[in-house]
Amino acid sequence: AFPSSTPSLHLETPRFRTVMTQTEVTATCVVHSAYDAKVSWLLDGKDPTSRAPVNQASSTTQSISSNLTLPSSQWKTLNTITCRAEHRCFNPTQTTSNVNG
Repeated sequence: AFPSSTPSLHLETPRFRTVMTQTEVTATCVVHSAYDAKVSWLLDGKDPTSRAPVNQASSTTQSISSNLTLPSSQWKTLNTITCRAEHRCFNPTQTTSNVNG
């Protein structure tokens, strides 16, 4: 039997110094869930997948890691970044980080 609990999400965003000194930055979302959830990203509430590469890997059966890489110039214009986890066995869950300034 699988637990029906909602997954926990941990969103890591690049440090300010990294954004200022690197040409590309990566945000990482780790989803802790018993299910193989689909992880998606929203930038200022919009789907970025047409512009940004997303890598998703199941590191164990209990966690999924997803990385979103963006040019630093695009990151600097963002207000919020959201990581969302979806699976038919639980309600969609998301966490949002305010990255403006």
